[in-house]
Amino acid sequence: MPRKAPVERRIALCYVRLSFTKDASDLTSPERQRANIQVACDRNGWVPEWYEDAKGHKSATKEENRPAWLALKSRLKDPDIAALVVNEQSRAMRNAWRAIKLFEELPAFGVVLHLAAVDRTIDITTPDGRMSAYIQAFLDDLYALDARRRSLDSVNYRKSRNITIGIPPFGTQRDKTSGQLIPSDDGAWYLPDGSFVAGTDPDDPPHPDAIWRGYHACAELMLTLYKDNQYGYGSIAAEMNQQGWAFRDRWSMPRPIKGDDVRRVVANWREYAGLILKGRAKERIAHEIDNPTSVLYDTGRAVFDLDLLREVAATQEARSVTTRPVGTIAKAHVFPLSYLLYCAHCDRAVSEQNNLKLRSRITGHNKAGELRYRHSDSNRCNSKRKSLPVRVIEEDFSRLIDALEVHPDAVELMAELAVQSQFGDAKDEADLEEQKKIATAKHRRALKNNLILFQNGDIEPEEYFRQRDYHERQIAYWEAQTTDRQRIALELTTTTEMVSRLKQFWQITEGEDRRLLAHSLFDELVYDLEEQRIVDFRIKAWAEPFLILRAALYHDLMGEEMKNRFNSGISSGGQFHDPNGTRTRVFTLKG
Repeated sequence: MPRKAPVERRIALCYVRLSFTKDASDLTSPERQRANIQVACDRNGWVPEWYEDAKGHKSATKEENRPAWLALKSRLKDPDIAALVVNEQSRAMRNAWRAIKLFEELPAFGVVLHLAAVDRTIDITTPDGRMSAYIQAFLDDLYALDARRRSLDSVNYRKSRNITIGIPPFGTQRDKTSGQLIPSDDGAWYLPDGSFVAGTDPDDPPHPDAIWRGYHACAELMLTLYKDNQYGYGSIAAEMNQQGWAFRDRWSMPRPIKGDDVRRVVANWREYAGLILKGRAKERIAHEIDNPTSVLYDTGRAVFDLDLLREVAATQEARSVTTRPVGTIAKAHVFPLSYLLYCAHCDRAVSEQNNLKLRSRITGHNKAGELRYRHSDSNRCNSKRKSLPVRVIEEDFSRLIDALEVHPDAVELMAELAVQSQFGDAKDEADLEEQKKIATAKHRRALKNNLILFQNGDIEPEEYFRQRDYHERQIAYWEAQTTDRQRIALELTTTTEMVSRLKQFWQITEGEDRRLLAHSLFDELVYDLEEQRIVDFRIKAWAEPFLILRAALYHDLMGEEMKNRFNSGISSGGQFHDPNGTRTRVFTLKG
């Protein structure tokens, strides 16, 4: 049987994402992304296959809320795929450990990652490419956490001043001075042909026979029909559509009313009353409190009559199908160090008996609200203690992060140690700087000459742009060249900053965010439940040089007493860790 011809790799999976779409003007960003990606595909001879997550909330810290991204990932293994093209790395992922997992998979699939905005293909198989991608992934992750922290701070501040958050409920708008909800001036004109035209002035009809339908009056009618009518949301929507009322969509454009629209209006009775409650409105249920109407009081901020809102709340409670406490499911607790913790006693047994099957995890356990990290039941070891409160182990982890932190002033010394260890004394720094100076001057002069030729009509526009592009790229190439000392100092500075920010965010985040932080830097933590201390850990490959240099820095700067404390491993105070126990040695330091 003849062998099948290999499939030509020409398809580029092109991904476009917008984090959050507020209004129609936000779509300009996807247009810019598509334009950049199309240029990259044309330049490399790829056939684009488009995937887009650009409507609603599409955070790159998650995957389940991005259907287009999940569809793209299912195509990566196909033999006709040549590249994954995004405008910038953060468009694909702002979750460090998921991004690193993707980087590890791409070379196995034969797929390259191309960043269209900077016209750069990242080669994950090289140390420099891998380091660059990993560092950027971690920085993107920290940026997302920082943005979330600032957003939550803004939300808490606004709510403390009785200001609502997000898109105002239907029929209302936010007062520009106080930030509180007031009746909306917007509405829609109902035309004779059954269509709608958005408007704000009821005295300026687009057609002589047009009927004005204000959104505030529309919401009030919905609430009135709901408390008076025995029919459901769908029936109310049908009746209102028959009367020519319209609903406002996310883009502030009028459209026919749906049953879900009536449900949203009814569910917002608290907001209409001027109440500012904790949590997200979409996660609130009708029977979350014993007597919903008891929370209603005259706040002075209600946009509808309070008696109407009380009747709506009572009707919604009476129509609720489930009874308390059914339907109120507590959220599962996220244990940040799960899948990182291993038992130290079991690890010693592994070494003694040379049997990896004896290794055991320490996992999170929630029993009757008591949160603990507990030894797995799969293996039995000689540890007398089998669990510890979450607080104890996570405080030890926090002290470990403190021990890893380096003062920025020490980065230069760490770079010097690395250069001496890997390369010896760098004697070619002056030569490289001289080459950079000569090369960049040469290409800048060529750019000026090329412009003169074009202005004099000696060359065609196509040739001018081709030459300009070539010389600009050459200038960028030479300016990016650094000596070994500079390159290592840059990498160490970046890693030091990441460790510092991990320490900072560990103190102010919780749950899923803490888990992402821990998994972004560490591969495993070996914990002694009896001694209540971390006895070993393994960090990510990209941070291994930093850890070794961190150890060398202590030995070069600290006195004998500090060295003895350092070599003794992590003490009960969690101050230092023996670098020989990390199993992450990359190179041997001289001296």
